[in-house]
Amino acid sequence: MSMPHGRVRAGAVTVPLLALVMSGGAWSQPQAPGSEILEIDLPTALRLADERNLDVAIYVERIAEASARLAQAQTLAVPTLSVGGNYDRHTGNIQETSGQVVDVERVARFTGLSAGLRVDVADAIFAPLLARQNRAAVMAASTANRHEVFVDVATAYMRLLQSRAEGGVVQSALQRAVDLATLTANYAEAGEGLLADAEMAAVQPMLWQQRRLVTEERAEAAAAELVRLLHLDAGAMLEPLETRIPVLEIYSIDEDVERLIARALTERPETEQYDALVAAAEDDLSAQRYGLFIPGIALDYGTGEFGGAPGSSVQDTDHRDDLMLSLYWQFEGFGLGHRARTNEKRAQLRRLGLERDKLRDGIAAEVRASYARVRSLAQQLEFTDAAVERAAQAYLLNRARIYDRQGLPLEALQAMQTLAAAELAQLETRISYTLAQIRLHTALGNPLDSQF
Repeated sequence: MSMPHGRVRAGAVTVPLLALVMSGGAWSQPQAPGSEILEIDLPTALRLADERNLDVAIYVERIAEASARLAQAQTLAVPTLSVGGNYDRHTGNIQETSGQVVDVERVARFTGLSAGLRVDVADAIFAPLLARQNRAAVMAASTANRHEVFVDVATAYMRLLQSRAEGGVVQSALQRAVDLATLTANYAEAGEGLLADAEMAAVQPMLWQQRRLVTEERAEAAAAELVRLLHLDAGAMLEPLETRIPVLEIYSIDEDVERLIARALTERPETEQYDALVAAAEDDLSAQRYGLFIPGIALDYGTGEFGGAPGSSVQDTDHRDDLMLSLYWQFEGFGLGHRARTNEKRAQLRRLGLERDKLRDGIAAEVRASYARVRSLAQQLEFTDAAVERAAQAYLLNRARIYDRQGLPLEALQAMQTLAAAELAQLETRISYTLAQIRLHTALGNPLDSQF
């Protein structure tokens, strides 16, 4: 008694889905009204990242700041020049050098040029060395940041490309599911199949419709991340130019991992950064150790016209030269403060040395893990490629049996599901393999460039 209701339900589900598949054509990302689609490939994305990414731009300004600090440190021994004059008038009591207090009215005026030099010689020697090493550290950090930005951009682009390819797989799977649901419903209506089979087959198009929505969501998220990384207009719609997943072959599975680790420890910009920081700490410690014994210098020189007289009128103006030189040593807290700062610099140097060792251990582990992933995924590629080939053949054989009426439509369901799963696994493996190659390439201290 439930057969007619079952047939109507199966038909109601299958026919609209079939119409949707036949009219929809190739899968595409929904486009916002008035938005412009920007076509992009990986080399273009990397170039735009170098030109527009905000993290890259921030580090450019950090380098400019460090360069300015170095320029300031290099001027510590440069005299300060003053040009101008002064006017001094005194009326009232004043004490003479003899101690006698007298009531005086006097005036004096000086017009000329004066130069003053106040130099902490230790700072003038060591501050430029410290600033130069700090700038080198910032430059190395900028390079490391640039490498990481390129990896992020490549990852976002590849995920966008993957979502597009997944859309094609899902669309094909949806059409196969619709065909199977239609055929199963027809079998049930003709009395050659079960209504339960028709109901089960009708579920598959629904599930693939749901999967298509998930894929569209992932595509939008990947595009939004790429737009953010490239600092494009928030409403920009990106479309990859490639239609196939690229499989990069940068490193083989026969690489000597120990040699790769040694290469990374030498060429990674993070290692260069910490070498510069340690060198800066050593210069800072040297300044604290030896600065105590290096005197400060104060030199003042003035030349100009000076005149003065009792009363309020300037008289007897003539040329005047003044020169004063001082050497001084400064002992803060009778040297106890200097000792505390020296201990601080020693601790800082030890800490940076330990952080550098920790970084080297992290680099070695990263290279080893990245290489293991490349090697594993290279082997997985062989299995997924073979799986897709065998699954496609199995589906075609099952489909042929059904249309030759040698089997039931539901017998093709598992083959259909296996084919779609194999195709999606192949996509994920190809993307993961390419990204693993990129990650290993960067882990060795190499930037991505337009050749990719």
